[in-house]
Amino acid sequence: MTTAVLLAVVAWIAFVVIAPRLSRRLPPAAATVGLTAGSVVIAGSGVVMIAMLAAPWIAQLPEISELGPWSATKLRSGSPVPLAAAVTFAALVGVAVVRLAVTGWRRARAMAAVRRYCRHLPATDASLVVVDSQRPDAFATPLPSGRIVVTTGLLRALSAAERRALLAHERAHLEHHHAWWVLAADLAASANPLLRPSARAVRRAVERWADEEAAAAVGDRALVARTIARVALLITSRERVPAMAASGGDVPDRVRALLAAPPRRRLLPVLGMVAMLMLTLTAGIRVDHRTDTVFDRATVPEAGYGLRHGHR
Repeated sequence: MTTAVLLAVVAWIAFVVIAPRLSRRLPPAAATVGLTAGSVVIAGSGVVMIAMLAAPWIAQLPEISELGPWSATKLRSGSPVPLAAAVTFAALVGVAVVRLAVTGWRRARAMAAVRRYCRHLPATDASLVVVDSQRPDAFATPLPSGRIVVTTGLLRALSAAERRALLAHERAHLEHHHAWWVLAADLAASANPLLRPSARAVRRAVERWADEEAAAAVGDRALVARTIARVALLITSRERVPAMAASGGDVPDRVRALLAAPPRRRLLPVLGMVAMLMLTLTAGIRVDHRTDTVFDRATVPEAGYGLRHGHR
């Protein structure tokens, strides 16, 4: 089991350190999917693995031991994990669950607030809402009932071509459900704080994804680069809402990417990310198998189980 745990830790650290860098060599859509899926797998398998390591000791608690056909004494003697480590693992699982619940609750409340705000705004078409405000701003709200919200102050500051690029960018956020990719990565990072760099990389990737979609829609990469730079300069402050905006992410990096050639498909970074995830899953399966073995060896024969629980 020690080997499996070490393999898992190596895979986690490798993903945290390497995956965000590898994602920069991928097209933004592939980077978004790969980083988000990888973060969810790392976070989920990590919590499950830690829970498995603590399970033989948790199952010894009188309230839990009464529920299963195992002997607490045999579990105590057969557990490969010291008591102090098991207590630490159980605490880590509890913290991860609490952090996940708190983050999910806060995001749900914020999304509900944005949805209530946009519900009463007039829409010029199925998704576009123009707000009469001098403050320059633009963002896309999450689906369902996703809207593109743009202020008149921003629209007046942009040329007609720049407005087309801006709306194409925001429309890409809606069409590809970018807010949900970001939310999944953020939830994974709340369960495992080591994944915060990956969550930031996902935010960057979805902005690059929308940039590339906008460039394809308007047929002018330089125009989209100029537009996001101009919007970023115009928007100097804005409230934190669960929305995707053209001014988000690393704007200078996005401008440089748009002024370069479109990103190419690369196989090697994808294989590297897949290898790290496969290593994680393999280690998790080995820990799960070892834990099952501990419980199997501690199982009380059916007759003894009945006598232990007062059955006749």
